[in-house]
Amino acid sequence: MVPRLARRLVSTFCVLLAVSTLSFAAKTRRYYIAAEEVTWDYAPSGRDLIHGSAIPPPWNTQTRWSKTRYVEYTDATFSMRKAQPEWLGILGPVIRAEVGDTVLVDFLNRTEAPHSIHPHGLRYDKANEGAAYLPSAAGAAVAPGERFTYRWHADKGSGPGSAGPSSVVWWYHSHVDAEREINAGLLGPIIVTAAGMANLDGSPRDVDQEFVAMFMIFDELQGKDAGLFHSMNGYIFGNLPGLLIKQGSRVRWHLLCMGNEKDLHTPHWHGETVTYGQRHTDVVELLPGSMATVDMTADNPGTWMFHCHVSDHMEGGMMALYTVYTQPRSCPVTIVAEDWQRFAETARVRIRNTGAKPIRKVSLLSGYLMNTLDLEPLILAWFSEQPLTPGQEQTIEVGSEMFADKGKPSLGLAFYPSWIVYADGSEWKPRTMGECFHVYWRNKEHPRLPVLPPAQVHQHDDD
Repeated sequence: MVPRLARRLVSTFCVLLAVSTLSFAAKTRRYYIAAEEVTWDYAPSGRDLIHGSAIPPPWNTQTRWSKTRYVEYTDATFSMRKAQPEWLGILGPVIRAEVGDTVLVDFLNRTEAPHSIHPHGLRYDKANEGAAYLPSAAGAAVAPGERFTYRWHADKGSGPGSAGPSSVVWWYHSHVDAEREINAGLLGPIIVTAAGMANLDGSPRDVDQEFVAMFMIFDELQGKDAGLFHSMNGYIFGNLPGLLIKQGSRVRWHLLCMGNEKDLHTPHWHGETVTYGQRHTDVVELLPGSMATVDMTADNPGTWMFHCHVSDHMEGGMMALYTVYTQPRSCPVTIVAEDWQRFAETARVRIRNTGAKPIRKVSLLSGYLMNTLDLEPLILAWFSEQPLTPGQEQTIEVGSEMFADKGKPSLGLAFYPSWIVYADGSEWKPRTMGECFHVYWRNKEHPRLPVLPPAQVHQHDDD
């Protein structure tokens, strides 16, 4: 007879083994991706946000161009676009897999030329290669208006090596007339996570954030300088949005490069170092078609430059900013939320003392949030008129002049305390500009910002 305790241990082990096997079970992940013709703006702010100035010539002549992109949808009707992180820019959606998974991509060609989707790194047969050359097969070129479902497999060779990070990045792109299609914008990332290391969505569970950064010179004018856009994810001169990181986060950067012999890139981070293979560095070398994955512990608060270190590429605007922000501390005052219409009608800001100490005076600053990367500060300050006891509210008149320019293309107005004097004479000052901010958004559907962008001083033609 097997002792009762031994039987229980064997039973428990079997249950744990079954759960473990179930959690690592291969999945089929399905994506709905269309090729679509769009108008792309390499600098939607219209400014050089690195230096706080106008975009320099010759790139200031035209930044909007016709492109072709991969766009993800929620289902086979291709009627509702799936939201993407804004930092992806011109890139198609991230296609994810865990080692062992099958990936199905329902592809719809909504353009006027044949296109395909060709994956790097995944396992496929000839019909699912997505590349047009002899001998070609079914998925090599999908005609305008037609569909094709690609079937790929993430085998062991698709995943990370034993000494590397828990996930790796691969390319996908159209491969009918590859040089033209890649330059048009038909390209995107595949991220494969090691078996047993993936969350339900396929992302690696040992990191807090992931970013994909592509370095590529898009050529819009057959080699003329005015048409060479030295871009990161399709943006130039600091216009790449969304690189916001909470201090202490484990961040994985997936780096990609495409283009021709001019596309020799050296991504460089200011303010932090990364782990790349067996070394620490702050510069990584990329060649056209190459891919690299590095890890960062974001422990240095601040707004830092992230750019290609090739001199000509920096001159051409291959630069972005990323921000490592601190956990916000408790704010002594709160700016009471109201919708834009009521705020514009009253031109008043309500503040509340949310601390434990009586406040003698509050000073507020403000700025137009031109976009998620650009805060245009107002050279004005507003002051409370009466003391504020804990829990008490007070209204500050800010004036209607800031609403006089109806056509100002901002997302909203940000207000933030710049100085607080308590009744006992002690003071509170922000650690960084914009701490304890509140934005009055023009639209109900708006970005979520954990921190305000750097202030930009806008020079106008008549200044």
